[in-house]
Amino acid sequence: MTIRRSERPPWTVLSVGGELDVVGAPDLRQAVVKEVADGCRGLIIDLSELDFVDSFGMGAIVGALKRLRQRGGELALVCPSRRIRRVFELCDLDRIIAFHDSIDSAAGSQPMPSAPVTS
Repeated sequence: MTIRRSERPPWTVLSVGGELDVVGAPDLRQAVVKEVADGCRGLIIDLSELDFVDSFGMGAIVGALKRLRQRGGELALVCPSRRIRRVFELCDLDRIIAFHDSIDSAAGSQPMPSAPVTS
C-alpha cells in the first residue's frame, strides 16, 4: 500500500493506492493520527488508486472520521471505482461519509469545518 500526502488548501489530501487491508490499515491510521495532531481539520482520503479494501481498511477510514469529528473536522472520500464504493455502500457508510468522484469535487463541494466553540 502507498500513501501520498498533498495539500488542496484548506484541505489535506491523503492518496491511498494498492490494498487497504489488515497490513495497510495501520499505516493509514498512523497517517491520519499525525495529520490530526498537526491540526488538520479537513481531510480528503483519495481512494482513486485503491485496488482492494477489507474490513480493517474500512475501520481505519471510520476511525479517521471519528478522530476528525471529535475535533470539529470533516472527512471526504474520493472513490471513482464503483466496485470499491459498493463495499462502503453495503455497510451504509455512504450515509455518514461524503463520497466524490474526484479531488476537485471533494474540495469544491465541502464547506471547510469551522473552529470548535470553546468556553
